[in-house]
Amino acid sequence: MSQPSTLAVVPARGGSKSIPLKNIRSLGGRPLIEYVLEAIARSGVVDRVCVSTDDERIAAVARSAGAEVPFLRPSELADDRAPTIDVVAHALEWLDRHEQYRPDYVLLVQPTEPFVKPSQIKDALDLLRTRGADSAITVVEVPRNYHPYHVRMVDQDGWLEFADEDAHYAHSTRQDDPPRWAFANLYWFRRETFLETRRIEGGRRIGLPVDPVSALDINTAEDLRLAEALIAAGNVP
Repeated sequence: MSQPSTLAVVPARGGSKSIPLKNIRSLGGRPLIEYVLEAIARSGVVDRVCVSTDDERIAAVARSAGAEVPFLRPSELADDRAPTIDVVAHALEWLDRHEQYRPDYVLLVQPTEPFVKPSQIKDALDLLRTRGADSAITVVEVPRNYHPYHVRMVDQDGWLEFADEDAHYAHSTRQDDPPRWAFANLYWFRRETFLETRRIEGGRRIGLPVDPVSALDINTAEDLRLAEALIAAGNVP
């Protein structure tokens, strides 16, 4: 029986507004995207790494880090409103049409997740395969102040109200809250399930709990400063 094939897709457009050219912005003296590409390589479970970008500068950095950039992403998939699903679909369709390459499993990880760990990439794939799932993600437990039982919303008159007031008062301590999970830093999915459902988390889904620090996502200048501080303090690999 042949070993299932695996592909990593790393979407890295050039038009970030919050931090210009964010995906190759320096973090700890290295381009941001290098952290993810190194973690993927060190996981030992990914056959090919494809960076989807519209920017030649990002493409050059990705290639120097050992990734493939077999195409430049079309402009209609390069603005801040382009759905990630369409970006992934374009990459898979391009590889199928031009190379007849059809991987069994696909890893999706953003270059803005510098603290993703090689072990998380491997363990999430192992979990997907051993459980017979169609997709797997890493997850972090939602803290009490963000728990759906305790969030508020603003009514039409501007007053705060609980989204579910009865549930809020029925769960007076953190220990009373049933666990709820949020996305952490990576997705694995079967290619065929993605093509059938047009969903990254399609079919039977499963989650791998990870530590919150590894789920830090770089979207703002404040996120970048926090990441720099964590690296300087030696709190991350």
